[in-house]
Amino acid sequence: MTAQDLFNALFNAGLVIMLLTLVASLGMTFSVRQVLQPLRRVWLLLGTILVNSVLAPLVAIGVGYLFPLSAEARVGLAIVTVAAAGPAGLKACQFAKRADMAMAVSFTIVLQVVNILVAPLWAVAIVTGASVNPWSIVVDLLFLVLLPLIVGLILHSRYPDHRESWKAGLEKISDIALYVALLAGLAANWEAVVTILGTWVILASVVIIFVYTLLGWVVAFRDSTAAVTISMISAMRFTPIGLVVISTVLHSEGSYLTPALMFALIDTVIPFLIAAELGRHYTRKSAATASAARTRASA
Repeated sequence: MTAQDLFNALFNAGLVIMLLTLVASLGMTFSVRQVLQPLRRVWLLLGTILVNSVLAPLVAIGVGYLFPLSAEARVGLAIVTVAAAGPAGLKACQFAKRADMAMAVSFTIVLQVVNILVAPLWAVAIVTGASVNPWSIVVDLLFLVLLPLIVGLILHSRYPDHRESWKAGLEKISDIALYVALLAGLAANWEAVVTILGTWVILASVVIIFVYTLLGWVVAFRDSTAAVTISMISAMRFTPIGLVVISTVLHSEGSYLTPALMFALIDTVIPFLIAAELGRHYTRKSAATASAARTRASA
């Protein structure tokens, strides 16, 4: 096994462990009714689907033409955005601290189901002859989201005396796995990072992600908690689907693959940074509010 293979394995394993433990811990936090409750907010859900499954690939295509990118780089950036709701967006919601985690879980599941229908259509529209195996999306949805969520919900109802300590342990494992994945991902894609430095791909990727975040916020701008939730979900794309298309249809051609890999890496980092800043702001605001309340009480 080469160092590249090792780092790729660590990256993939870190993301899988992070997602499994995170979603299981969320299942231990909520009841089935709480997870299903956000689906009653139909207009927010429809707006989220519109932004993530219809507008997001158009944004990637449009931003690609704002910068002096090659045609291959534009295709690479567009194809890697065809699928919505990367499950890692749940971790970004957690970092933001003000997100509605029940909404994050339920909306992510819905968007993954929509991916089964929409992602293949976008792939064909961007790359002639492209195909996406819907079953691969179903498998990821089942094993990365639904099964650990069901396990967590069962533990939530059957072992109420232990769920807080178990939940805390799973969250710690999830945090450690995320850091391992980020470092391994950077190491595994180091050559791509070096190759792409000095081009417009990095800036274009950052702009695309910030536009996704903004559009998600606009969907629910009147409800700050929902706005944080949807913006974090929207910022994180399900990039493996696009990478598979490049691998199978475009034969992993570097001119397409390198920009796509760079976007996938940046889209793993930027949403977490945004979420961390939102969480920091919310923590400071909550502390200031609590301090003011104590001052008034003692006066």
